[in-house]
Amino acid sequence: MNIEITNLTKIYPRGKKKALDGVNITIGSGIFGLIGRNGAGKTTLMRILATIMKSTDGKITFDGKDLLEHKEEFRSSLGYLPQSTKLMPRLNIVEFLDYVCILRKMKDKKERKETIANAIETVGLVGEEKKLLRSYSGGMLRRAGIAQALIGNPKVLIIDEPTTGLDPEERLYFLNLLSRIAAERTIVFSTHITADIEHLCNNICVLEQGKVEYLGDKTSFVSRIDGKLFELTGTPEQEALLRQNSTVTSVAYVDGKPQVRYVAPAPVVEGSQPVSPTLEDAYIYALGGVKR
Repeated sequence: MNIEITNLTKIYPRGKKKALDGVNITIGSGIFGLIGRNGAGKTTLMRILATIMKSTDGKITFDGKDLLEHKEEFRSSLGYLPQSTKLMPRLNIVEFLDYVCILRKMKDKKERKETIANAIETVGLVGEEKKLLRSYSGGMLRRAGIAQALIGNPKVLIIDEPTTGLDPEERLYFLNLLSRIAAERTIVFSTHITADIEHLCNNICVLEQGKVEYLGDKTSFVSRIDGKLFELTGTPEQEALLRQNSTVTSVAYVDGKPQVRYVAPAPVVEGSQPVSPTLEDAYIYALGGVKR
């Protein structure tokens, strides 16, 4: 499915805060990464796209159809996993998914049973069917959330900050799961964790204060600082000098000495070594560098 977002603006009445400011994005098939710091407008954009919040201005179309005029058609093709995974704690996964199937207007019990079994197998919860959802770990709840989003075989999945708070093993499992289910779907994946985007997405959008800071492929985004990124393990005084005369993308202390990665046209301090940029370097650079 092809989604066009045109001049999308959202102003919250209280304080007249502009959460989105003239956002223009094209989203095609595959996994589309939406990245930005907390408060950048990601969740607002996702909620509008999921048709649970109205925009102040702008337009969204899917396959050339106006979203507002064809809302029910779009919803029938949509699976949504919000940032807060609040499922029904007193139900087990089978009971919960059966409820979702009924909401999806699946009347045939055999169809529901097969759909539920397929969803549980897809997300790796086989053997966990009898446990109540309130006993699930955070990672298992995210999997259950994806299972409910897959009911009805949607063409579009909207997934908001799904890996926050997961341990490394669960996070990797979840990212691999998204990769497996991405075939022939459009997945809009929102996060502030650059490693998630690096693992999953080719096409990305960087949001900053409600505006599009970058839109395009991941490789081109990183290559903007190719040949301009340097690293120095030096003194606190040299760190201060780099903060004043370059854009610092990271600082880590090694044996009490600051190891600084920074972007500049040429080395600022003698002893600096050129290094290959990562997505995180490019992202922090786009946001103006590390401030403290």
